[in-house]
Amino acid sequence: MKGRQVVLYEPLKPMRIEEYEVPEPEPGAMVLKVVQAGICGTDLHSWRGTMSAAPLPSNGRAMGHEGGSVVFALGKGVTVDALGRPIREGDRVIHTAIRPCNRCAQCLNGDYNWCPTGFAVVAAGSHPYFLGTFADYYYVGPNQPVFLVPPELPDSVLSFINCAMGTVAEGLLRAGASIGQSLVIQGAGGLGLNAAALAKGMGVHHVIVLDRLQNRLQLAEEFGADHTIDIGEYDTPEARVARVWELTGGRGADIVMELVGRSELLLEGVDFLANGGTVIPIGSTGGRKIEFDPSTLLRGKKIMGSYMYRPKLLPMLMDFLVENLAKVPYHKIISHSFPLAEVNEAFAQAEWADRQTTITRAVLVP
Repeated sequence: MKGRQVVLYEPLKPMRIEEYEVPEPEPGAMVLKVVQAGICGTDLHSWRGTMSAAPLPSNGRAMGHEGGSVVFALGKGVTVDALGRPIREGDRVIHTAIRPCNRCAQCLNGDYNWCPTGFAVVAAGSHPYFLGTFADYYYVGPNQPVFLVPPELPDSVLSFINCAMGTVAEGLLRAGASIGQSLVIQGAGGLGLNAAALAKGMGVHHVIVLDRLQNRLQLAEEFGADHTIDIGEYDTPEARVARVWELTGGRGADIVMELVGRSELLLEGVDFLANGGTVIPIGSTGGRKIEFDPSTLLRGKKIMGSYMYRPKLLPMLMDFLVENLAKVPYHKIISHSFPLAEVNEAFAQAEWADRQTTITRAVLVP
């Protein structure tokens, strides 16, 4: 039996859909059948060719990493999920996009998301073939945690849990987000909307979201943003910094999350901060250098990297979703759905760099 996998061979060129034989899972592994896969900002950066820190393999990249699935086949010895709950073919599951080695110092310390090989670029065309979620199937290795999905969660809110939601949750927790703080979010896409709702759930007092797309700014308010800033209206860094300080009562923000992937926004984020505050450059994609004056950090300001998430967060986030589905319109994050065969059209419509798009987040549905 064969299945399809989307492969990117060259930036900004049409991706190709390759067919491979669906493998039998090795002991401890499993094969999932993809229900829907989200187009993440990282996918768009790869497609544009702006992921200089992760160049394309010569034989192409297997595309996609986030999404919800059902169990298609279980390898020998697999009877439970990562929390020890019985698992069977046909069960809905969320996999971690991290493939930890479980042997490095970071894994041994529980920081699986910092594993040097845990989120490597996946080359296409080699067994077990289905290593990206823009596909009919997805292969889960023996070291890759998988969690059952609560029955209360609809499929429409599953695709962003194991990337966008997990990634911003990790950043907020690492930065110590808590009651009474002020948070600035640069970018109101899938990550920014999740960050706003999670931050309000953690007790953050002021959530300020910046973007230039009106549809996303309106959604940010529905997801808990206390204030939004249209960067088309506040069209200089100085104007935006002044507005953030005005909205925070002249104090500045405790935390700034850069979720766009533009290195120059890091400098702006530092200027948003109160003394002692933290910038989290989650959107950075590498290769874009900026000039930086380190004296701006002398009063306790910090730049703290945050990368993906620790797998243990996924079941906690699913519980959070169950509790908040009636309060937060999570079903609105996914604005557009495309068949897998229309992947190139989906990317063309989802592109937001230097243009307007009605898409908040798109999914591919095999």
